[in-house]
This record gives sequence, C-alpha cells and structure tokens, in this order.
Amino acid sequence: MKIKLTLSLLFFLIISSPLYAQEVNDSATEVLKTKILGKLKNFTFGLYIDAYYNMTLNSWTDTSNIVPFSANCPIQDQIRLNVAALEFYYNAEKVRAKLAIQYGDAPNLLAAPDMQFIKTLRQANFGFRIIKDLWVDFGYIFNPVGVESSWAVLNQISFVTVGGYFEPGSVLGVKLSYKFNEQFSGGIMVGNPFSLAYAQNIHMAGLIFLKYQPLQNLAVSYNNFFGNQALYDAEIDNNILYNNFIVTWSPIKSIDLTGQLDIASQTNSHMKPDSNKTATMFSGFLQARYSFAKFFSITARYEMMNDPNGFLTGVNPYILRGDKTNGVALSLEYKPVSFGYIRVAYRYLRGLPGSKLFASETLDDMHALIISTGVRF
Repeated sequence: MKIKLTLSLLFFLIISSPLYAQEVNDSATEVLKTKILGKLKNFTFGLYIDAYYNMTLNSWTDTSNIVPFSANCPIQDQIRLNVAALEFYYNAEKVRAKLAIQYGDAPNLLAAPDMQFIKTLRQANFGFRIIKDLWVDFGYIFNPVGVESSWAVLNQISFVTVGGYFEPGSVLGVKLSYKFNEQFSGGIMVGNPFSLAYAQNIHMAGLIFLKYQPLQNLAVSYNNFFGNQALYDAEIDNNILYNNFIVTWSPIKSIDLTGQLDIASQTNSHMKPDSNKTATMFSGFLQARYSFAKFFSITARYEMMNDPNGFLTGVNPYILRGDKTNGVALSLEYKPVSFGYIRVAYRYLRGLPGSKLFASETLDDMHALIISTGVRF
C-alpha cells in the first residue's frame, strides 16, 4: 500500500512539474513583456521627406549647377531630393535620447569630405535629468544659434539666408540646460564644432543660450558661440565671439513676425596689412508671415549680411574685401494636410557691384523661383 502511494505521488509530481514550469514561464514572459512595452511607450519616431526645384532665372552664363550660399535647395534647374530622414526619440522621466538620420542634397552640401558621418547624422544624443528641470545631454547636439534650419519644414521660407548659411553648426560635446520658470530658460554647451564655416579642430568651443518669454505670443532669445577657431597647426589664435539675437512675436493669431541679428568678431582676422586686428561681421533678417483661408499663408523676408574683412566668407578677389549681400524673398505656402506643405517662392539676392558672386562669377545678383514640397510625420 505504501509502495502504491509513493508511486502515485511520484506520478503526480511528474505530470504536474511541466504545468508548474509552464506557469512560471508564462509569468516571467508577462513580466518581460510588461517591461518592454513599458519602455516602448516612451519611444516616438518620424519620417521627413522634402523635394524641390530651384530655377535660377538669370543663369544663362552659369557653368555650375550649385547655387552659392545654399544651406538647402542647392542644385539649380533639376527636380531634387532635399532631405529624406528618419527620426527616433525616447523621452522618460529621467532619461531622453534623440537620433536623426538624413540623406539628400542638403546634408551632402554641408558636410566636408573627411566628415562622412555628418552627411547622414543630423543629431545623436542622450541625456539625464539631474534634478527637476535640470538636464545634462551628451553627443552630437544642435547649436542653438539661429532660428533657421537646413530642414525646410522647420522654416517659414524653405531656403536659408546667407547669414544663416555661415552660422555655427552642430556641436559634438555636452549640454547643460535648466528651466528657471515658465518664462525663462537657458544653459551652456561645451564641445567641438562641426560646420561648413568652422572647420573641425582640436580646440573646444563654448556656447550660452537664453530664452525669455514674457508673453505667450512673444519670445526673446540670446545665443552665442565662442572659442579658438584656428586649426591645430596654426601659429596664431582666431578667437571668435558669435552673438545671435532672435525675437518672435505674434500680435494676432494670423500674423507671425521674426527678427534676427548676428554680430560676430574674431581676433587676428583683419585684412592685410592689419591682419593682427579683430574683424567683425553683421547679418540678420526681418520676416513676416500672414495666414489666410485656413490652408494658405504668405511670408515675406528681407535679409542682409556684411563681412568686410572676409573672415567667414573669404576675401573676394574682384572687390578685395569680404562679401556683402542683401536680398528679399516672397513665399506662398499651401498646406493640404497638417503634416505636409507645398511652397512657391521668389528670391532676389544681390552682392556688391563687381563682386561676381553668382552664375559662375559672372553676375552680381541672382533671381530664382523655388518650388518645394514635403511631409513630416
């Protein structure tokens, strides 16, 4: 009897063990799924595609298809892909991360041949919350200087001003940002700059960014960029201080106004024979957008840039000084959906008489009709 009872207990244990193991396994799987799904809820991703046609109206003497001073929409008289990009974001209570991968004419133009990773990498960074409203971020981070972007979708007018073309680019480094209150925020950045106008070097650059928003429809920003821009083997230093001021105001719901002023100075950058003196550059623009008929808006802009000693633009051999430009643009936008747009714009840009900035160094001015369209969701 005892033997039969023992065998019965063993048999029961044998057949019940898989069931018990299955229950444990199911429980572990559910816990794992919960953890994974809990993290995935903090992820978002996006897709951005932008195409354009840049028709220069007075380009009959042009032997190059690249339009000067173009941070985007750079190839003339062809239907082109400006940007195709994937965006990934992670936002949780104490950690965040951003990754954007891009392809197209705009990233190809702004990347030096020896910096191939920048061609496809728009940003790649992650950060931690130290205390409430205080964050530290690491990686390849946007420079806060300037309200314009090489991504047309982020601009009211697709193409960037000449001043925007020469603004400092993204920084590979660390950023500390803090929100003081609902009206005031700011921070500092330290790192190595990567951009067209500022060659990468072993010197570190610093940035300060501040934003004050006294009213919901009014914001004032100050951003700067400073550091030694000389290459590693240079015998002298080129210390730059680039100041950027931005004001945005919406007096009524249908009108947006934007003003920007850049003032930059750099040591040991004056034209000869006073090459040890400090050189200065000014640029800026005024812009107004009026929205009407629900899906339409029109934007007008005036821009100017003056770099008399050419420390950003280089010395023009025809006028023996740095470049000076001014211009106007008018853009009509149609948004058939909230995440898409079609824009038709006219641009006029002029350099100093005899500067020959356009059409393969044959013309002082440029007229262009630029059509751009894109979606971002």
